[in-house]
Amino acid sequence: MTTRRNFLRNSALGVAAVTVPSFTNAKPVSTAQNNETGKLKAGIAREIITPKVGGLLFGYGSDKPSTVVHDDLTVTALSIEYIKTKVVFISATVCLISNDITEKVRTLCGEIAGIPASNVILSATHTHSGPVMTKEYCDQIFIPKCIAATKASVQNLKPVTVGVGKTDSKVGVNRRKLMPNDKVLLSNNPWGTHDPEMTVISFRAENGKTLANIIHYAAHCTAAGINTEITRDWAGGMIDRLETESGGITMFIQGMQGDIGPRLPNGEDKGDIKHVEELGAIAAVDAVRAYKDIRVYRDEELSVVTGDVKLPHAPIMPLAEARKELAKLEAEKSGRWTGENRNNLTGIIALHEKGETGESYFVYNQTLVKIGPIVFIPVPFEVFSEVSLRLRAYSKFGYTLALGCTNGSNSYLVTQDQICRGGYEVERFMAIGPRQLTNNADMHLINQNLKLMEKLWKE
Repeated sequence: MTTRRNFLRNSALGVAAVTVPSFTNAKPVSTAQNNETGKLKAGIAREIITPKVGGLLFGYGSDKPSTVVHDDLTVTALSIEYIKTKVVFISATVCLISNDITEKVRTLCGEIAGIPASNVILSATHTHSGPVMTKEYCDQIFIPKCIAATKASVQNLKPVTVGVGKTDSKVGVNRRKLMPNDKVLLSNNPWGTHDPEMTVISFRAENGKTLANIIHYAAHCTAAGINTEITRDWAGGMIDRLETESGGITMFIQGMQGDIGPRLPNGEDKGDIKHVEELGAIAAVDAVRAYKDIRVYRDEELSVVTGDVKLPHAPIMPLAEARKELAKLEAEKSGRWTGENRNNLTGIIALHEKGETGESYFVYNQTLVKIGPIVFIPVPFEVFSEVSLRLRAYSKFGYTLALGCTNGSNSYLVTQDQICRGGYEVERFMAIGPRQLTNNADMHLINQNLKLMEKLWKE
């Protein structure tokens, strides 16, 4: 059993516990014995997951209900099979998927596909204009549609070859702007670290036509701002355009975007629906350029390695300090994070009163996926982009794609050098408790994934 830290943001944003609908009649999809041909196969399918208009949107803790659907939200499932190994990538155009919902979706979709839950990679594109993940929404729309897309993708498996293209994109920009008073604001910081690489992976069927594409890039989908339109944000226009140009269903998988915002002309990390359309058009040009840069499609092999990643916790906050901070919090005006911070502090106090110190490690089950020269590294945090750059630099693989907001959600994971700067992301990183991660959690995350990558490399 692994230890999972609760995603405390759920309570602050009104995310309810989920009761999974009954799928007792669901049976694993047969793919004709096993794929013993040694030929890579892929199948892709999509379902609409747009919520009813009038519900609250996830981003920024807004209390404004949605008023219109700008573009439909979707869940896209890509199944890939090689001999006896199969994985399913699921990309959902929602903001975040909590650990409990993630576990249920991966389990149910794994059962449908006839694979372990660990071989289901569930990723959120991180649009802030998606719905609050309420019990009703998850039970009636999100979970059933994830299952339906998975089932259809497995039923549509076809032999494919694989091509990869990449380009530099300026869609994203560091969003931790350092002010003269040494404060960090959420705003464009053009001199800060960011990952410019956009990668397109294309799967071509035997008839020469494009069956499916994956776009990988790192940038918050916050261009719409504190809006009332339901939208996939800037990534939507990019997805649509590559589908038009290539003829293949396209999924976007978010990278390590913890400190990366959309590069908007207003200099901020959020704008309005017009900014969504403008930035989406720029992203579309970049994605199509990467796609058209693909010169060779090859037969590739698929392999998977699993293991645990253990991130150490720092010592628990002393009791006296926790009580002092709680009293200070109660005396202040309530804000967006008051509820989460209160839960954190009361949890610390409760542990002390029971004579406990909490768990020493945060542990999560990791699954790395290799398709030829490509390795996918899912991480259940919003991770700072430098981690992605370092993983790529240390990797032996030709394409090293780190996936943020994937297989769970546990707030931010920042780099050690930025903790002294403070700012929103660092505050959230340090408020997850009752024991926060050590300041060098980034190093542990990198090194433990490198060990798993080495195992995958040798297979």
